[in-house]
Formats: sequence, C-alpha cells, structure tokens
Amino acid sequence: MLKILHLLAVFLFTDLSHSQTSKCQNRDGTDNVDWTIVYKAPGQDNGKIILATAAGAWDNGAQALSRDNGHSFATALQNVVRDNGNIKFLAYNNAPPGVANVKTKSNSKGVIILATNADSTA
Repeated sequence: MLKILHLLAVFLFTDLSHSQTSKCQNRDGTDNVDWTIVYKAPGQDNGKIILATAAGAWDNGAQALSRDNGHSFATALQNVVRDNGNIKFLAYNNAPPGVANVKTKSNSKGVIILATNADSTA
C-alpha cells in the first residue's frame, strides 16, 4: 500500500510535460476538438471514439491505442509524459489497487489533464 501511495504522490507532484497546452484531438490526432471520449473494450486494439463535433455517433479508432501516434489519445497524452511545470494530470481507476473481488458492473479509467499557466485554454 505504501508503494501505491508513493507512486500516486510522484504522479501528482512531479512536473510531467514539456509541450504545448493539452487539447482534445480528433480521431487521428491531427486537429483540436472541444472534447472527446474513447472506449476500448478488452481485447480490442483501436477502440471507438466519439467527438464533440459528432456527439452520439461512435466512430472506429484510427490506430491501435498502443501506438505512439496516429490516434486521438496519443497526441493529447503526449503532454502527460514530458517535463513541463505548467501541465498536471490526474489518472483515475474505479477498481482500487490491492482489493480483491471488487464487484462492479463497469470499469472506469481516465486521465484529466490541466494546464496551470494563466493564459491556458485547457
């Protein structure tokens, strides 16, 4: 449990990005959109994506989510893995670590990215 708390502290208090302000991206990661949601079922590589410009219309993901580029979340999350004092993130998971047999009807995981500079649009 102590290791998990240490890891969480590292993620929350370390400067994590060195690029432009994080923005949601379109299906292939080439243009900004207001918001986007990706759903990836177990055993599925590309997932499904829904964009602010087409709310209610799920589309197939452009590339496998394990690739470094070519899809919405690779471009948006590149700011999480680089060193920049103006970008912070919070990752969440509804299944607590180290707790066996959690009863849930769904699994929820995600990342919230925040830009802390005053002129940020994120």
